[in-house]
Amino acid sequence: MLDMLVVRTAQFERHSLALSLFPFWSSECFLKCGFVFMIDRRRVAMFFWPMPRFLASLTILLLAALAAPRAKGAVALDALGQYVVAHGYGGCQFIRYQNTYRLPINSNGKAGDLTIDSGASTSVIYTASMKKLGLTQEGTDTPVHGVFGKGREKVGITRIHALTMGNCLLMNVKAVVLSGPDSGGIYRPYGSSDGLFGLREMLGFGAVFDLRSHLLFVHPGGPEKGLSAGIRSLLTGQGYTPVALSVINGQLRVAATVNGTACNLIVDTGAFLTVLDQEFARKARIGSYASGAYARGFGTKARPVRVSQFPEFKIGAFLIKNASVTIADLDPELLGRGSKSEAAGLLGAEYLGIHAAIFDFNDGTLYLRPKAKN
Repeated sequence: MLDMLVVRTAQFERHSLALSLFPFWSSECFLKCGFVFMIDRRRVAMFFWPMPRFLASLTILLLAALAAPRAKGAVALDALGQYVVAHGYGGCQFIRYQNTYRLPINSNGKAGDLTIDSGASTSVIYTASMKKLGLTQEGTDTPVHGVFGKGREKVGITRIHALTMGNCLLMNVKAVVLSGPDSGGIYRPYGSSDGLFGLREMLGFGAVFDLRSHLLFVHPGGPEKGLSAGIRSLLTGQGYTPVALSVINGQLRVAATVNGTACNLIVDTGAFLTVLDQEFARKARIGSYASGAYARGFGTKARPVRVSQFPEFKIGAFLIKNASVTIADLDPELLGRGSKSEAAGLLGAEYLGIHAAIFDFNDGTLYLRPKAKN
């Protein structure tokens, strides 16, 4: 399980992009009358990689009210949105706050929001939000495992009877219960989210995750691979570069090249900034300097992070010049150090946001485009 990097000093903010707050769209604005789809949980389960049994089931109801490109009280859809909705998708608009993506939800009739986190293998509810969302939990003997290692805290589990996001209603959702990051960083004064919307749900329902338009789409019957050719045609015609994704050990991965050194990165929309492991940075011969900032993962204490700048950073075939990333001592077990599938670090939210990333989880493709000119 990964969480976002949170920084403590104003000095470090200069290394992240200044991002604006977008209007908060309530879930209720999408709840118009429409069609209702019931999903067979056995059909859905076939799309999940092996997980612990307590994470194994999910039933979804989809109220398909986004069928029209523009609806009263809803959001206007671009060509991509119209295309996926025409193929039976429903969705929800999220907001971008700082380098995080916040999804408005309603749990058992109580409003909240989840950070959309592709670095979390499954969805999470923070302990502090359990009462607020009307939830209870059961304990397990599984330790929390974050980006900096394992902690003493044990994972809890909960079940959300009815989870609404936009025009999607998910029934009987199981989630992990963890203590939220207690960083005291720049994000906490504005309010922490209630948890994480994780990778398992995005894969299981063939999500199309659009950071450009701030929309998350899901399909009631699971992945629709026949949709992907149309998405590729639309986005490459708009100047996007497709980059292949893979899922290894429950982690979303992408091939990358750092200053000429090939590697694999975990794609983590919940990571505030891109971070490379200190050992890999030495192998790639990229220097770094102290930032005065700290970051933390679930279950562990905060650790110092450094900053590195180098001429070229490639994500697949997509080139980023004059890149700047953070450097930290990441957990070797989480990275799979010494294995053929070893990861060098995390591809974080800042570059995904700058390059208007769009994820197609039907065929495992990330789309990136050059930074928009001011």
